[in-house]
Amino acid sequence: MNNLVGIYVRVSSQEQAIEGHSIEEQLDRLKSYCNAKGLTIYKNYVDPGFTGSNINRPALENLIEDVENKRISTVLVYKLDRLSRSQKDTLHLIEDIFLQNNCDFISMTENFDTSSPFGKAMIGILSVFAQLEREQIKERMDMGRAGRAKLGLWRGGSNAPIGYDFVDGKLIVNEYEAIQVRKIFELFLEGKSFGQISKYMKSHYTNKYSNYNCKNTLGAIIKNNLYIGKIKYNDEVYDGIHEPIITSETYARANDRYKMISDKWNSQERSPYAGKHLLTGLIFCGNCGARYFTTTTKRKNAPAYSYYKCYSRDGNREMKKMDGCKNPTYRQDLLDQMILDEISNLHYNNELIEELSISSQKENNLTKELNAVKKQLETITNKINKLLELYSIGGVPTDMLSTQITTLATEKEKLELHIHELKNKSIKDSMLTVNEAKEYINSFYSTIEVSSLEEKKHVVNILINKIIIMPNKDIEIHWNF
Repeated sequence: MNNLVGIYVRVSSQEQAIEGHSIEEQLDRLKSYCNAKGLTIYKNYVDPGFTGSNINRPALENLIEDVENKRISTVLVYKLDRLSRSQKDTLHLIEDIFLQNNCDFISMTENFDTSSPFGKAMIGILSVFAQLEREQIKERMDMGRAGRAKLGLWRGGSNAPIGYDFVDGKLIVNEYEAIQVRKIFELFLEGKSFGQISKYMKSHYTNKYSNYNCKNTLGAIIKNNLYIGKIKYNDEVYDGIHEPIITSETYARANDRYKMISDKWNSQERSPYAGKHLLTGLIFCGNCGARYFTTTTKRKNAPAYSYYKCYSRDGNREMKKMDGCKNPTYRQDLLDQMILDEISNLHYNNELIEELSISSQKENNLTKELNAVKKQLETITNKINKLLELYSIGGVPTDMLSTQITTLATEKEKLELHIHELKNKSIKDSMLTVNEAKEYINSFYSTIEVSSLEEKKHVVNILINKIIIMPNKDIEIHWNF
C-alpha cells in the first residue's frame, strides 16, 4: 500500500461569501499541513461551486475512484463539512468507501483522523453538527433574503435579471437590456407567440445570458413583477427601491394574455408536459426498465406525501416489465429538488457540461450510419441502372433481368426505409449543443424563482433525456447534451 495523500477541497459561492474559506486558502493550509507532517501529496481534488448537500460532484467521484483503485492511502480535508454536510453521506464515504479500502481520513482543523479509535468515534459526532450547520446557513440565508425583500432590495447575487445590473447591492437599469424587455412586452401584446418573439429577439438583440434561444426566458420576463418595481419573496410582494422598466398597466395586460394562453396550454390535450409533477415521464427503473409513476400516501394524523414508484412494483399491469420488482421508491419533493440542484450545480460549473456532453459523439455515430446506408443505396441504384442499360442493348435476358431487378428493388426499399427511420431518429433524438445547454441552464437559474411548475417541467424536459433510479437508490441522469 502506498503512502500518498489525496487532498479534497470544496466550496460553494454562497459558503465562500459567508465563511471566507476559498479554494486557494484551503489548498495552501492543507499543503502546509502535509509538509509539516512529511506527507506526500498524490493529487488535489477540487470541486468549486458545488453544494455539500449531496455527493454528486466530479472531483469527489474522481477521488472515490482513486481510493477504490488503491492509488492513495489517506484523504485529507480542511474541515469535515468540506466532504459533505449530510450525516448519512459523510458516514457512507468514510466507513463504506475510505475505510473499506484501507484509506484513512483526516480532517485538519478538527484535529482527528480515522486511524485512532477516538477519531472514529468523533466522525459520527461531528457529522451531526455538519448537517446542523448546513441547516443554520440555509436559515440565515433565508432570513437575509427576507430582510432584503422587506427593504425593497433584490435578493442579490451574480445573476441579475435581464434589464438590470447589480451594483453596490442594488438593481440599476441596464438601458440596452431594458429596451429588450419593453420590446418583449410590446410584441407579446401585439399577439405574437413566444416562438415568433424568440425569432425576432435572436435576430436583433443579445443579453448578458443568451440570445433568447430559451423561450422559457420570455415567459419568466412577462410574469416577473420586478419590472414594475416590485420584489417578490416566497408568497409575499414588497415595493422595491429599484426603477421600474414597464408600467403597471402594460404588465397587467400582458399577464392577462399570458393567463389566457396558459389555461389553454395546461389542458391535457395540448400540453406535452401536462403531468402534475416535475419529473413525470422521465423516470425509469434501473432494475426492470419500467417507467415510474406518481402515487400519494395518506395516513391518519400524518402529512400526505407523493412518491415516484416503479410500475412493475405497484402499478398498471400493462406498464409492468416484470413481476415483483423491488426497486426503491423516491419521495417526489426530495427527488424533484435533487434534480433542480443538479441543474443549478451545472450553472456554477459550465466545464462540467462539456464533460457530460455526449451529443457530438451520438450525432457523429448517427451521421456515420446514415452516410453508410446512403452509400449502399447509391450502390444498389447504380446496379439497377446498369442492368437496365445492359437490357436496353440486349445484354441481359428478360427472365434474368426480372429476377435481379426484383431482388435489388426489395433491397432498395429496405434501405430507403432505413434512411427514413434514421432521419426521424435524428429529429426525435435531437440533442442540445454544449452552448445551447449552457444557455438553457444559465437562463433557467436566473429565472427559477419566478418560474411556474409548467415552465420548470419544460426546461427539465429539454435538458434531461431520462432519469434512472438504481436498486441502491443512486440516481443516473441522462442529459440531452
